[in-house]
Amino acid sequence: MRIAAIGGNALHAPPHTRTALTSAYVQGADVLVFDVAVTADGRVVPGSDRGLPRQAGSTATVGELTLTRLRALDLSTAFALRDSPHFRYRPPGHAPVRVEPLDDLVDALPDDVTYVLRVSSGGPDAVAAALEVFTRRAATARLVIAAADPELLRHARRLDPDTGTALTGPPADGPGTGPTTDQLDTALRDGALDLVLAGLDDLTGPDGRPTDLGRRLGEAKGPTGVRLGALVLPRAEPARNDYVLAAVQPYTWAVGTESTFDAGEALRPGTRRLDETFAGTHVDTRRFALGYAKANPYCHVFQDDGIHVRITPYQGDPQPPLPADPIERRLVELEQRTWDALGDWPFYSGGGFGVLHGLRGDFAAEVRVASAVAAQATMCEMAAVNADPGTHHPPFDADGTPFVPRSFRDKDAFYDPHGAPPFVGAEHDEDDGYRINWNLGTLYDTNQYGPPVGDGRVLAARLRLERRGPYFAAYTRNDADAHDWVCVGTVRNDSMNETVHLRCSGKRWRQEDATDPTRFVPIQANEFVFRDLRITSHFR
Repeated sequence: MRIAAIGGNALHAPPHTRTALTSAYVQGADVLVFDVAVTADGRVVPGSDRGLPRQAGSTATVGELTLTRLRALDLSTAFALRDSPHFRYRPPGHAPVRVEPLDDLVDALPDDVTYVLRVSSGGPDAVAAALEVFTRRAATARLVIAAADPELLRHARRLDPDTGTALTGPPADGPGTGPTTDQLDTALRDGALDLVLAGLDDLTGPDGRPTDLGRRLGEAKGPTGVRLGALVLPRAEPARNDYVLAAVQPYTWAVGTESTFDAGEALRPGTRRLDETFAGTHVDTRRFALGYAKANPYCHVFQDDGIHVRITPYQGDPQPPLPADPIERRLVELEQRTWDALGDWPFYSGGGFGVLHGLRGDFAAEVRVASAVAAQATMCEMAAVNADPGTHHPPFDADGTPFVPRSFRDKDAFYDPHGAPPFVGAEHDEDDGYRINWNLGTLYDTNQYGPPVGDGRVLAARLRLERRGPYFAAYTRNDADAHDWVCVGTVRNDSMNETVHLRCSGKRWRQEDATDPTRFVPIQANEFVFRDLRITSHFR
């Protein structure tokens, strides 16, 4: 059964954004459903004429704004997570969530997804503008134009016979309601109709029997030209059984949802590949390896009801005064340049664990992580990496003392957050928030980072990373506040192998003071603890 994401993963990221749409696809959506509107300067954007600006707290309409003015709005302003009314998606002072033109989105999104675009304003011009985006990409076979006015559907069919058509009910702020039987009959008389968008309550009554619309749709399917059937839209607060009930109807083409978490759990639960609590002190070296990012005595990685990455206080001055003697000064400067060249700063410490068995194909991985402090120059991540974890280092030497990485043989870039590129990860970034990070190549200097999401001072949360082909989505969830999964970013990374390895790691480093670049923020001691690692294979 197809899953159709309404507005993308609209309950887990601001609707109609690349993050919401891509994350829905990564989690298994086959169809992306969203409204389209046309700006004052003729650009097609995802979102309804009034609803899109309201996401940013604006009373304007899309048709009253140019694309430049529309892109100045923050689409995350009105976004709220279920059960977390005080959650703020983008922290103050950080880049807003901006609208993207439809043509940019189609270029960024995958080629194996169907689009259902609802046109509720702009008339024939809006239909033509939206269709032109797909015509230029030879992708009209993956496009369905949806409208309540049968004349707009006829117009779309005249412009391109390959384009699908869908009949909807009257415009609504939410997922919407279905058409009446009279509207359906009119659309059927006017010509071929591919799809009907309707809510479950429009199609089935409280007793589970079909309504008039449901019966008429069942009769119309096939002989009179309804080639696909119904895209069943979700209730405002759907129960798990709603998805199952919608899926078993004979006319259902796709089941709609604003949360692919909800629909996926009901229709495609997947297969659990690994479930590890890390209880006790014994490391299962058949499945996991512990290691270090740097060779210095300030980090200790061990298991004790969780994998601990303990980073102790740095004994020294991260920026000692240069000697007065010119030769000694030159030697110190050369030493510091070797730190930069080799990445071997003594104050840079970190490590973690890796999963020895590679993850082939699509997956979802999540881990619970706690951090002792949240401060600049310290962070942790869970990432998919092309490299394997390498040699396991026992947490303790034979005499029971903590293992200390002493040379280059005792360290591995795999255990360095942001190391061993290419990679894609979900991270807790300093004290800014949670975000996605990635590298498309092989050089550490080309690492890239998404903007932070949420309150970076929440120290106990779950990180989640999902993959579908070359597309990745990163999430966080703070169980202490009972808030839902929130998508913190998505990326396409074609440099990742089909089989990747998973790492969980933490580190601290030296960072310039934003108020005085000649100085550095304090070198923080910290401890990260990873627990409850779960890896699931998606069922498509």
